[in-house]
Amino acid sequence: MNEARPRLFVAVELPQAVRDAIRGATAPLRRSLAGFRWSGAENLHLTLAFIGDVESGDVPAIARGVGGAVGLVEPFPTGFTGLGRFPERGRAKVVWVGLDDSEGRIAGLATTVTAGLAGFLEPDDRPFHPHITIARARHPGAVSPAMLDDPVPGLRFGIEAVTLFRSHLGAEAPRYERLGRWNLEAGAPEVP
Repeated sequence: MNEARPRLFVAVELPQAVRDAIRGATAPLRRSLAGFRWSGAENLHLTLAFIGDVESGDVPAIARGVGGAVGLVEPFPTGFTGLGRFPERGRAKVVWVGLDDSEGRIAGLATTVTAGLAGFLEPDDRPFHPHITIARARHPGAVSPAMLDDPVPGLRFGIEAVTLFRSHLGAEAPRYERLGRWNLEAGAPEVP
């Protein structure tokens, strides 16, 4: 990756209690599932929009687009729905924890963020599936449905802000740098 071209994404940061609950609930799966690289608790998040590599000069406009988009969205609750994988059939590349979006509010937030980033995103016709990626496989691996039957806690939490992150990729785990954070409804940025 070219460090001169920042690699950006917009996400919801998770409270520490939520990250701890995910790590605790998936501990048996981590022991039984080989060949996957597990996300560290500090890197668990809900991605709303992956922007990718951009010109450094575009970062301020991207930040304004995110902040302007979320200013009228009210905070709302969600919770865990269970474990899943991508793709759903064949060998898996990603294992995730799903989030309740029965009212479509997470998908609506993602659509709002995407609209605020018009001109900076590649078109993506895939439906939005709210999830927290917990593991990735460099080479797709076998993940049976029975492996994903472990229950996740019925923890509920609020989605109250969105964050613009820069991804620093390396040989080890990626490092995510917060470039800006906006409270829902307020739209005003917090100090990173």
